[in-house]
Amino acid sequence: SFLPAQEEFSTLPTVVVSGLIQPDLDMMEDRSDSLYEQGWVLDVSKVERDTKRKVERCGGLGYIDMKVALYGIPQSGTLRLFLPFESASNHHDVHEHGGENNDDLLAQHWMDDVILCEANEKRSEDACQLDKDLAIVLGGKPVHKITPINGAGVYLNRKTCVHVSIPPMATMTKLSDLTKVDGSALTPTEQARWQPKATQQQPNNNNNNNNREVIGLVVDLHPKERVTRKQGACCVSHIIWEQH
Repeated sequence: SFLPAQEEFSTLPTVVVSGLIQPDLDMMEDRSDSLYEQGWVLDVSKVERDTKRKVERCGGLGYIDMKVALYGIPQSGTLRLFLPFESASNHHDVHEHGGENNDDLLAQHWMDDVILCEANEKRSEDACQLDKDLAIVLGGKPVHKITPINGAGVYLNRKTCVHVSIPPMATMTKLSDLTKVDGSALTPTEQARWQPKATQQQPNNNNNNNNREVIGLVVDLHPKERVTRKQGACCVSHIIWEQH
């Protein structure tokens, strides 16, 4: 679905580890170039913001949402995401590779696909294209196969979604080992965002599922040098991961 995420815990920033600058600004306020140079920015396109301003003068006209997304240019640096393996019962405890060796943490043993989408908005041909202008690293390994998706992934003749193939040697990361791009560790409060709700609400629960350590796939995104804000920054509005 490309419907807007209305709930706080269903929005893309909840999987961001580092690289996102979050100023105390209303979404109706313009983001400056200097802000983009500090990190990726939660923003909307100029057309989207201008449209919202116009309809608000007329009471909104039922225009209840904006296409909010994460935007970045080369100067924004690397955006790091953590995609948790979400399962009530982790059948990988009896994985055929067994134990906690490196083979057992190979990402392809846990996840099948990752899909990135930009916002459904009118963009110029020179704007950042996810399959060409975004350097992507999954599980510590550079991605060399990024394929545009046709059909539902096309908006105004622009391919807005890409399939990102998981490299063969990409690995999963334990939440306790997760770090920011600069190598610094996460605080307990930051780690808590990925802890199962049952664990947060019932710390004395003896359920083995709640006591398992969270693992996930680290995703690093960095715009390539040709990308500019004027032509169109790299935009990520949705990320989908399929696990098995």
